[in-house]
Amino acid sequence: WGHNYLDDSGGPCYCGKTGCVERVLSGPALENYYHSISGIRKGLPEIYKLAKEGDGDAAKTIQRLTAFFGKAMSVVINILDPDVIVVGGGVGQIQEIYSDGMKEIGKYIFNNGIVKTPIVPPTWGDSAGVFGAAQLVAPWEGRK
Repeated sequence: WGHNYLDDSGGPCYCGKTGCVERVLSGPALENYYHSISGIRKGLPEIYKLAKEGDGDAAKTIQRLTAFFGKAMSVVINILDPDVIVVGGGVGQIQEIYSDGMKEIGKYIFNNGIVKTPIVPPTWGDSAGVFGAAQLVAPWEGRK
């Protein structure tokens, strides 16, 4: 999903394509966007904190996130109609994706703007990927 086209503003991706979801919505992509409009380098947690404190460039960065999050997630929902979507990584810690981002999804989904798919943070936080990988091995334990 991260290497599907989202918007040209993401620029070239290391995969060889342009405008990939990852180049628009990932933490590093949002940090680069903030730098491009503010001239200041900050990590995503700092940008998020600044947005909450009223920094205009930081708020614009978070608005970019929620707007493109809605477009990107609507494609997943329209095609797969999943029971739930779990958002990991640093972006998953930004509460606005679960409110403003959901409103943005409603603009693009087939379902007349009614978002029925729950979008949630991982139960185990940033360690969710490690636990998931461990579960992939668990069924093989005890086999000869």
